[in-house]
Amino acid sequence: MKKRDIFFIIAAFLLVILFLAYRITGIDGRIIKVGAASDKGFNTEYYLFIPDTLDVSDSTFLLVEPNNTGFVDDRHKEHKKAAYKTIRFGQSSQIARKLGIPLLVPCFDRPKEDWQIYTHALDRDTLLWEKYPLVRIDKQLNCMIDDAKAYLNSHNIHVKDKVLLNGFSASGSFVNRFTALYPERVAAVAAGGINSMVILPLENIKGNELVYPIGISDIKQIAGLDFNPSAYASVPQYYYMGADDKNDTLPFDDAFSPMERELIIKVLGEDMSVRWENCEKLYKSQNVRARFHTYHGVGHGTTPEINGDIVSFFTQVIDEYKK
Repeated sequence: MKKRDIFFIIAAFLLVILFLAYRITGIDGRIIKVGAASDKGFNTEYYLFIPDTLDVSDSTFLLVEPNNTGFVDDRHKEHKKAAYKTIRFGQSSQIARKLGIPLLVPCFDRPKEDWQIYTHALDRDTLLWEKYPLVRIDKQLNCMIDDAKAYLNSHNIHVKDKVLLNGFSASGSFVNRFTALYPERVAAVAAGGINSMVILPLENIKGNELVYPIGISDIKQIAGLDFNPSAYASVPQYYYMGADDKNDTLPFDDAFSPMERELIIKVLGEDMSVRWENCEKLYKSQNVRARFHTYHGVGHGTTPEINGDIVSFFTQVIDEYKK
């Protein structure tokens, strides 16, 4: 065999490998980076993924997952890198391709110097933060959503007014809390690995004032928003935990202040399994349209089964809007 033939065989083999890698890693669509635009209301970039499976003949939903770097870092490039990894390889990327809908992932920092603001979980300190560029990232995300919808609509991809939200761990807490702040903007939300607790749609329990993010008693004071209990209760919500998940941020000061920690233990309990049961009971008592599910044999992570269940959950919501 001639050297030239060997070369072509090797080249063809490499092209096959690259093609398979392309398909496996899910680069079956377009990833667009949208730069920061303070004049439009957002101070950092976001990524937009448009899968090849999208059907432009009908209106669709925009899926949103807040970025969750998993660590503090004052280098913006690290958070941007993690956000790109999420939109390219992450759980929501897989879900977006299965559903054939676009996906938005912001690039919010989680600073090391200002470690007390757990931006990726949308905690209390984050809502109160007044330093650029992380001022009111909840409002910034709303502006990103509006910008992405305008872009998609201008390219004949017609999206619904309400969005689908998905998140895991810190980003799971983010989307749960974001839904409480803006229920009118959310068609459905799925969140997992959330410390076995969700925000409680109540102002108090047995005389204990439920401040944000444990409850909603003071979101008017700290966020300038009126909680809409009926709108929140009507949003389809899917919350899940792994039975072996031990990733509890309750003891950590970046996630909760001593006051918040004491309140959580008092009204929900210190043990994760107890908190999970109490949250489900409280949601049922408030007639919130939420499902709580525990996956046995699963720790702090997701599985193909979980992803499939989320796809099924969102599919049901999408089908409801078609009726």
